[in-house]
Amino acid sequence: MITQALAKNIVATTYESLPEKAREATKKSILDTLGVMFPPTTLVDTCISVYDLMQEAGGKPESTLIGFGGKAPCWVAGFVNGSLTHAIDFDDCVGLEKPIMHPTGSTLPAAFAMAERVGRVSGKEFITAVALGNDLSVRLGGAPRGNVVWGYPFFPITTFGIFSATAASGKLLGLNESQMVNALGLALNRVSGVTKGLFGSDLRAIRDGINNREGILCALLASKGMEACKDAVELLYSVYYNNDIDPDSPTADLGKHFRGSEVGFKPWPSCQGTHSYIQGTLQIVNEHKISPDEVEEVVLEGNSEGEGLCNPPEIKRKPTSSITAKVALPFVVGVAIKHRSISIANFLPENLDDPQVLGIAKKVRFNLNPALSSFSSRVNIKTRDGQNYEARVDVLRGSIENPLSTAELIAKFKDCARYARKPLSPDKIDRLINDILEMEKVEDINTILGILS
Repeated sequence: MITQALAKNIVATTYESLPEKAREATKKSILDTLGVMFPPTTLVDTCISVYDLMQEAGGKPESTLIGFGGKAPCWVAGFVNGSLTHAIDFDDCVGLEKPIMHPTGSTLPAAFAMAERVGRVSGKEFITAVALGNDLSVRLGGAPRGNVVWGYPFFPITTFGIFSATAASGKLLGLNESQMVNALGLALNRVSGVTKGLFGSDLRAIRDGINNREGILCALLASKGMEACKDAVELLYSVYYNNDIDPDSPTADLGKHFRGSEVGFKPWPSCQGTHSYIQGTLQIVNEHKISPDEVEEVVLEGNSEGEGLCNPPEIKRKPTSSITAKVALPFVVGVAIKHRSISIANFLPENLDDPQVLGIAKKVRFNLNPALSSFSSRVNIKTRDGQNYEARVDVLRGSIENPLSTAELIAKFKDCARYARKPLSPDKIDRLINDILEMEKVEDINTILGILS
């Protein structure tokens, strides 16, 4: 059975059995995801609302509220911290076609919170738990034969993310195989999220908070002896996907290849589906020094995912919220042309009415080319003097084929850290970066969390 095999792998895997590639990728995912959790603590009202609401609950101060400071019960911390991971759409990502997952956002907050509850957790143990959670979500998301975002009613992050949070939490709790099966069975009944209802909703920004909270609770309940179904993954695929899956995919190379190592890291804080178009646009405007006033028309060419990011045009050309702006391709292209770069600040609410950006967004047209992959695009900018400038993108910046360097990830972390509600000194930031990139040497993960508390 799939569920039994996955649970057995989670319980049996040790740091020593992780391939070096998985270890290094996991540390980079931890660094990158922790970094993107800082800006929402000051910039995203929905995240601040979650924090304020959870502050009313009180409870045992056992797990750190990242970026805010202070502590709360571990499942509360998982909810608050999880709400931060995707709020600025800057977290790591696997795939645009199959699978489409942001694995670490549904794994790291639960792991941090649980590590503090458990007590002494080594860096090696922590890396292993996050690697296993990430591996599980990508495996689960890769099994459906269709596009897991647009081909089925249920949103993949809130469908599969519950399981990854459960796996990471259960690993740190030391669940045995039977308990891990029960934890996954409990997670099945906490799956949520209808795709059509999430897009356009502020809940999409904080979705991982729910994943992390529920995953922690499922693992804790299983540790207390709560029983659940023993075939959670099989039922998930049967009920939610009508068994339209590749049955071998979830367990292919299980324990040998850890699919979290397939992640790419974002150079720009927007939906990864916009990135190839950003890449092409920046190539043109920076090479040819094109100003916004010179632009006559922008023609984008891509597949159906790109087309979806342009429709409905009245929303995509003039988005009304930050999280919606990040999936609004005409707006994003307008930002790239005006600023010749893309930054966190470009998507703040007060910058969504920029007349130059909105003016360019109105000039964006999209031509559908189903032959192009989701990582490919063609960008044509026509200027008022009749010149046409073109760019082709087939390898995405930040992908595993064209990765960000460690230095670039460090620069991204430092830029994000300056937005934290609880300020971090340059010395603390450097300590965090060093401890995470050498986490296998850390004897107790709480030394890292102590810097953040």
